[in-house]
Amino acid sequence: MVDLLDETGDLELAQSGVPLYRQLAAKLRAEIESGSRGSNEPLPSERDIAVRYAMSRDTVRKAVRLLEEQGLLYSEHGRGTFVAPSSVREMSRFLDSFSQDTEKRGGVAGQAIILVEQMPANLAIAGVLKIEPRQMVMRVKRIRTVDGSPVGIHDAYLVLPPGAVFTADDLVRSGSLYKLLGDRFGLNAAEGLESLSSVAANAEDASRLGVAVGAPLLLCERITLSERRQPMEYCEMKYVSSYRYTTRVNKFSQK
Repeated sequence: MVDLLDETGDLELAQSGVPLYRQLAAKLRAEIESGSRGSNEPLPSERDIAVRYAMSRDTVRKAVRLLEEQGLLYSEHGRGTFVAPSSVREMSRFLDSFSQDTEKRGGVAGQAIILVEQMPANLAIAGVLKIEPRQMVMRVKRIRTVDGSPVGIHDAYLVLPPGAVFTADDLVRSGSLYKLLGDRFGLNAAEGLESLSSVAANAEDASRLGVAVGAPLLLCERITLSERRQPMEYCEMKYVSSYRYTTRVNKFSQK
């Protein structure tokens, strides 16, 4: 078996292709979700975790930071890092959480793909994604469903590595856009910048979502950043008023 060095200097199994800090984060997440670590319970020190899993402290630090960003852990200056209360964890909204959130509510998430195509970025999309106008991007437009009923429309524009492309069949087989991006192109979503507003359903939206023309829709516009904090996706999401949307505020301004 061939081993690779990841950016922290730890050994990473080439077979998995998943950075060690993400593997560690997944293990810690499993402990939390199984109840092995209770709400507000202190996390062991970086050194203890590093010894237990035979990883560097830098890898541990990155894994803990990721779980903090995802709302599973919180830190208090001078005291340490703790498991977030279950109520906070349930409110956390992850970048790829549509299917997960739906399943947690007892529903079945689905998608109806409208189009998957390459296209040159117009000025607006290029500006948002910080690329040159007319650079090729992938556009993925889907109807999102819960228990077979349409609840939203996702219209995404993606920046892929040069020459990279995928098809609608690839997306169907993967089952998750972010999983496809991570597995095939090494593009892992790390952070999302969102803005919320409301819009009236136009004729096309109304037809696809089964609502009246002019019905209010929740509009969420998101710029997704990769692990290198570079824009990798701009997505416009429109949801029917009955769809529940939850989010978590990480920091409050003191100004």
